[in-house]
Amino acid sequence: MRKSILAAALALAFPAAFAQGAASTGSVELYGVLDIGVERVDVGSTSQTRLQSGLSAGSRWGLRGRENLGGGWQALFTLEGRIELDNGTVSNNGATFYCIPAGAAATPGTFTCPGVAAIGIPPGPTNAAVTAGLNSVTNDVLTQFATVNSAGAIWDRQAFAGLITPFGAVLAGRMYTPGYEVMNKFNSFADATAGQFGQEFSTVTIRANNALQYRAELSGFTLALMYGFGGTENPRSERTAAPTQGDDFYGANLQYATQAFSVGIGYNQNYVITRAEPTKASKGMETLNVGATLTLGSAKLFGMYMQRTNDNPIVTPLDLQQIVIAGGTPAGIGALLAPIVARANRIDLDGMRGIVGPTDTTIYHLGVDWRLGNGNLRFAYNNAKDTARSQWATEDAKVNHFGLGYFYDMSKRTTLFGTYALAQNSGQSRMALGAAGYAGGWTSAFGEDATAIQIGMRHSF
Repeated sequence: MRKSILAAALALAFPAAFAQGAASTGSVELYGVLDIGVERVDVGSTSQTRLQSGLSAGSRWGLRGRENLGGGWQALFTLEGRIELDNGTVSNNGATFYCIPAGAAATPGTFTCPGVAAIGIPPGPTNAAVTAGLNSVTNDVLTQFATVNSAGAIWDRQAFAGLITPFGAVLAGRMYTPGYEVMNKFNSFADATAGQFGQEFSTVTIRANNALQYRAELSGFTLALMYGFGGTENPRSERTAAPTQGDDFYGANLQYATQAFSVGIGYNQNYVITRAEPTKASKGMETLNVGATLTLGSAKLFGMYMQRTNDNPIVTPLDLQQIVIAGGTPAGIGALLAPIVARANRIDLDGMRGIVGPTDTTIYHLGVDWRLGNGNLRFAYNNAKDTARSQWATEDAKVNHFGLGYFYDMSKRTTLFGTYALAQNSGQSRMALGAAGYAGGWTSAFGEDATAIQIGMRHSF
């Protein structure tokens, strides 16, 4: 696929090798990625070995096309949906959550399920029954939002149409956000395997629903501006009647690239309607990332800085506790939780601690991608520190994340790969490791390390 405005608009789609209905004025292409392998995840004394879809790239299939309208104008579209090769479904259930099962006896002073630090930490639950109920609710919330794709949507990855004009491209629909585009481009693993930058410490709005985007390229510069009319990452959450702005989304990036180096800056921000202030549109997650690459012979060096802040999560640990106590029964808890679930999304999680709550994270990335033989040897080092505070976030969460992988090209369409990754958690960090197609979940205790070994194959068509 040529490097053009169209290529930038379809930044994460793979080149298609099969076309249908090609004509002199345009074409429609069927394309896809099939990615599967085996991974072993170790978290303290707990380990799991499993077959997983989406290790180095989310498995998918899609249709895209364009038509030449003349005079420098083109029409284009993309429809892209997720596939799970391990079971043939279109869901996103790869996350692993380590915790004591709901209803199990809670021990004072120990960590149980995500979102519950311990009994007796003010204003925490006062008895094991309430704690077990809160465990269940919080785990359900985290499982619900572990996906990065729209729940129940056929074209859950991308669905948009637009026009390329002599003055830039205008696109409308569900698309990758400007901040994610920069994050994905300026790290050595891109979005592949457990070595990639997009772990829980760098959670960002990946796609925006109901979005308009303007893109332009000129003399090595690329500009992207995006506005979303609500429903970001979650089709059940559409623009609300009041207040205005609701869960609207804003994003922008600016990049410059030559054959020797590239630089870019990306910004995302969304609005939320919180449980505490249901009649007000509050500023939600805000991310700023700056990255650069430098090519030296067969090696490319990567560096990136990211700041991630969310002072207004839709629900807080205290909110969840109040819901459990006020609901009394599973049905009552579900009724109180339903309107919150309907408008929440993954960026409202404190990903490093494994709870809902505010975040204030600073992240640094250094990496290298070295062409070696018929493949690429990749290394990444990420350092993240979250300093936010809540009822249960009583100290900093810190993680050192290392990734080493080799991607061997058997052909232009088929790649074998192997990756080893390590997350050294300290303080209140408890991040486990995921991959391109799913979140990693959380360890069973603060400061517990996690490792992942992933071996698989990716085939594109």
